[in-house]
Amino acid sequence: MVEYFRVGLPYIRVRFKVPARRGGRIELHGKFGVITGASGEYLLVKFDGEPSAVIVHPVEPNYVESGEATEPPPALPEDGARPCAE
Repeated sequence: MVEYFRVGLPYIRVRFKVPARRGGRIELHGKFGVITGASGEYLLVKFDGEPSAVIVHPVEPNYVESGEATEPPPALPEDGARPCAE
């Protein structure tokens, strides 16, 4: 019998079969963020550049560490010049 009052990241990993861990990187709709914790059966995610965490369902994001998503390469300056290494 499953104890539904026991929630959190370990429960989320087993229930939804996802690699959700505190500090883990995720990607959702082109935005990258960090898992900061859990709220019931949901993840708390702080997206890069955002002031606070938001609630995300565990099956929605791509988990970056698991190889399902990769961060885009850094953008070049608008003039197209590459920084020189001295």
